[in-house]
This record gives sequence, structure tokens and C-alpha cells, in this order.
Amino acid sequence: MKKMFYVIDFACDDNEELQSKLNIIYNYKNDITTKIMHRNRMNLFFLLLSKLKEKNSIKSYDSAIDIGCNSGAYSKIISEFGFKYVLGIDIDEGLIENANRHFRSDDNDKKIEFKIMDAKNLDSEQKFNFILCTEVLEHTDDPSRIIKNIEKILSSDGIAIITLPNKISLPYLIDFLLKKVRNISIDQDFKRHLDYPFYKSIKLFKNNNFMILGVDGTNLFFSGSILRFLYGRSIFPFLNKINFDISRYWPLKYFTKFFFIILRKQNLPLKS
Repeated sequence: MKKMFYVIDFACDDNEELQSKLNIIYNYKNDITTKIMHRNRMNLFFLLLSKLKEKNSIKSYDSAIDIGCNSGAYSKIISEFGFKYVLGIDIDEGLIENANRHFRSDDNDKKIEFKIMDAKNLDSEQKFNFILCTEVLEHTDDPSRIIKNIEKILSSDGIAIITLPNKISLPYLIDFLLKKVRNISIDQDFKRHLDYPFYKSIKLFKNNNFMILGVDGTNLFFSGSILRFLYGRSIFPFLNKINFDISRYWPLKYFTKFFFIILRKQNLPLKS
């Protein structure tokens, strides 16, 4: 059996083969906070996709789209779960070039391609069986338009996973207070992340043609300063996994820094 590209890991050790590759692809070897938080989001996505496949929740594996694909690792994960065609899109030309360099595939059974594209301008004629949209909506000035586009391109009974930052979380509170104490100005990007408490994120999809199958989350406790203190210590992998595992329990998942929403497209009857 061919070895899969992605493996779950909580040590984020630079000497580990996959972590070493991710450090190069995402250029975050020296950015401890981003490295760990990104790896944990990937860990959770891998588990969620595994569960969806195990339960036969995904009805077809013909096509998938990764909206805001960055440098393409999520698209590769999606492909390895059996999707015949995966399209990754992003508005950043440099990220798309990087994704194509590392993950493009012209294999007919596992084709992966990347395009420069704005999620606000998706082609509604092209349908996808699975959609991933991770850490995108908080960076746009028109999230409702992107959600409508996701609804249009998701095939009947298709599955989507959306992730958003969660204002109602201890890590964001710690980061906010540290900025205040140190008299560091709060930039626009950080403010945008604080625009999405979990209840607002859920509400975004309740008035659309979606059924919420479930929610999940990762990072209940760790702020950037805590991660930088713990990383590299022998106890870190254990603490990181504990933080990851308990973050998924109800109701703790609603207070994690990164909030995941799992959706199914439902075809509601037209109103008369």
C-alpha cells in the first residue's frame, strides 16, 4: 500500500519528515506558533475527512475544491482520500505557484491543479462533491457572497467543511490582553479574526441551503506565548495532544480558537 502524504503528529518536530517538508512549503520553520497551530488544524481536518469517509457521508468522489488553498497541502490530503479531481484556488499568485510546484498532479485518477481565483467570482456552473474553505471568510469584506457561491457550486448532497477563527476562546483573549498590556496596536487582520464568535459563524449557514452535520474545534488553551514556551520540551507532544483531544468535547469545542463547521447541501423546495 502506498504511503500517504499526511500523517497525524503532535510533536511538530523539525526532524520529522513531513514537518520538515511543511516547514519548507509554508516557510514557517522559525514561526513556532503558526507551525503548531496549522499542523493541529491539519490533524483535525484529516480526522474529520476520515470519519466522513468511514460513515459513507460523501456520496461521490469525482471532484473537490479547496477555497483559499494557500500552498496546497490540504488539496493533497483531499486527493489522497480518493477524489479524482481537486481544484485549489487562492488570490495570491505566489501561493499558487508554490502549490503547483509541490502538489500539482496530472494523474487522470488523482488530478490536482491550482488556479489564481477569487472566491467571490466562482463559476456556478461547475459543481463539486466536496468543498473545503478554511480561514477565508474572515479575510473578506463580503462573506455572505462567498457562502452563496459555496452553496451554488456544491453538488446535491455534497459536503463542505468551513473553518473560522473563534472570538470566544481563551487563546484570543490572552493574545488580546497581551497586546493591550504591551501597548501593541491591534492590526486590522487581528480585528477581523475577532469578528467571528462561534455563534455568528453558525448563524452564517443557518439561513442558507445547508444542513449542519456537526461542529468541531482545535486549540482550547494555547496562545502564541504559551506555545513558544512549551515547544521543544519533552512534555510538549503530550500536552499538545491533550489540548487537541479535549478541544473536541462538547461544550469545549465551542470555545476553541479554530472552529470547524461540517455541512451538507440540502435541496429545499422553492418557496411559492
